[in-house]
Amino acid sequence: METTSLIQKPQKQQKLNEEHDVDGNSKCLSNLPEEVLLDILSLLPTKDAIRTSVLSKRWDYLWASIPNLVFEQSLPAKRTLLMNFVDRALCLRDSSDIKRFTLCCDVLCDASRVNTWISAVVRHNVQELCIELDNFEGVFSLPYCLFTCKTLTSLHLEMPYMLKLPTTICFSNLKILTICKVTFLDEYLTQQLFSGLPVLEKFTLFGCSWGGLKSVSISAPKLHSLCIIETEMLDDDFWSYSDVCQVMIAGDSLKEFYYMGLLCSDYCLYKSFSLENVVIDINEDYISDHDYIPKEITHGMYKLLIGLSNVKSLRLSSDVVEVLINAEELLPHIPIFNNLIDLVFHGCSIDLDSATLLKILQNSPCLERLQFLGGFNLPFNYEEEDTILDTVPPCFLSHLKWIGVNSFRVNKKFLSALRIFLNKAIVLENIVIFFLGNDLEGNLERQDEACEQLMELPTGPQNCKIVLKWYEWPKTCEIVLQ
Repeated sequence: METTSLIQKPQKQQKLNEEHDVDGNSKCLSNLPEEVLLDILSLLPTKDAIRTSVLSKRWDYLWASIPNLVFEQSLPAKRTLLMNFVDRALCLRDSSDIKRFTLCCDVLCDASRVNTWISAVVRHNVQELCIELDNFEGVFSLPYCLFTCKTLTSLHLEMPYMLKLPTTICFSNLKILTICKVTFLDEYLTQQLFSGLPVLEKFTLFGCSWGGLKSVSISAPKLHSLCIIETEMLDDDFWSYSDVCQVMIAGDSLKEFYYMGLLCSDYCLYKSFSLENVVIDINEDYISDHDYIPKEITHGMYKLLIGLSNVKSLRLSSDVVEVLINAEELLPHIPIFNNLIDLVFHGCSIDLDSATLLKILQNSPCLERLQFLGGFNLPFNYEEEDTILDTVPPCFLSHLKWIGVNSFRVNKKFLSALRIFLNKAIVLENIVIFFLGNDLEGNLERQDEACEQLMELPTGPQNCKIVLKWYEWPKTCEIVLQ
């Protein structure tokens, strides 16, 4: 087997234990307990930890017990060196357990070699495993022993291939699972994977493809955080709803849910009674580039929202509002968000006369905080303020205490929008305006002008404050107006 210079020892070495302090006492690093030395080595890059074998005889194979191993291919030209390095490091490994193992490399024709390494790591009772593989053609089969590993608590699997799963899957101690760019092939085996996670707490699917699967269920009983990010774009000429996978998510313990994509699959949440924080982010590029949004996307959004009825904090991209506008016949079916306290819109500005916005606000009777990170817009005839939010949402009369908005400037249209909230949100306590850019930074004249304009607004609810905030390095500045 070819060896590398990383593990070769020079003929002459300088021993650390030859150093002494000013009192003549030995300052020998090698006299430290082995557990301490291993902790020190585990903080070094793996190749540097192995190089410490040149320090003294005690350090010859100390590196063979370090709990954390990281092997990452930096350049294609370095691949052979890395492969031989991994071979030797695992071959000379003692019987001690491996806590964390990371492998990032091109596979090419060495699939069996890579699987041999993974099997060896599993035999060393690995706890945290990160595998990122590239440059392989065909279906990839990971070793079966990986899928029944009893010591594994965290698994990160990234490979842009079709993944062949074994018939027996049980991660009895796996709490964190991240799967990236994988194409799932078999509906039954994929379901076996998602059902073999009895203690899973955090699950991330990034850029994965269901590969023609019709339905799958994610139902880990202890799952409290789920993140799904779709990276594929829809092709207008080949959109077919019959090819979409129906993904059912059972959220008995689910507290956090994050989705970003274009609803290329149909996601439905049920039993989501414990939901606290949800973020829905629709692909902005697709929405802005197309005049027509397929009805399947709109219907998929409504189905997704139905499963979020118990959420406490909800963050929606502005494109979610745009998607929902395209099917006004479904507006009556937006669920009641009885537990929703905090609602945030991000992305572009939100039209205050939007029927979707009004429906969401009407269906959030206990809403206390409302924020527009992208700002808000008024229609062309904004002078007719009474027609905007004309049906006052119940939360405006009983619960809404805080409104936040990002803005670049104070102008007539912006002031009209603030006036609407001051007139209709009768229990409001704070309106916070976050100024972006450098319009107010270090400009006392501009700050005074903005304050004067805001002071002309009606007093609004008793004790309601208007707060201006902007950033001046290294702190955030604010002015509070009564």
